[in-house]
Amino acid sequence: MSSAERLLISYGTIVLIAGFVLGTVLGMLRMRSPVIRTLNAAHVETLMQAAMHLGLAFAFGAVGFTSTAAMWAAVLLVVGSAMQAIGATLNWTTHTRDQFAERSPGWILNSLSTFVSWPGLILAAWGILTHL
Repeated sequence: MSSAERLLISYGTIVLIAGFVLGTVLGMLRMRSPVIRTLNAAHVETLMQAAMHLGLAFAFGAVGFTSTAAMWAAVLLVVGSAMQAIGATLNWTTHTRDQFAERSPGWILNSLSTFVSWPGLILAAWGILTHL
């Protein structure tokens, strides 16, 4: 197993745990309060990330994408995803109603993550598709 695959699997597992924790908190709070949109978004965000990173680890291994480019792709995607997950969670903890209108700290992290995630996605897609 390559280092890139290990990183993707590690982050995928960690963010899956985070998604379950956020879901548990959401369930407990939802029993006595109205819908908490930002907490729900953070919960779903982390679960989607877990599936994506575990799937990418499989794809990297399936096509044999194990180069330095694979490691860069994995690092960039993990950092960008972590920024997204933290941004979504910050929106909940800071009681942000509309991250775009408020330009919240969560919005800042989410926006900056784009500049990290896109290069990682391009590298990952290139590596997977050229190794088919």
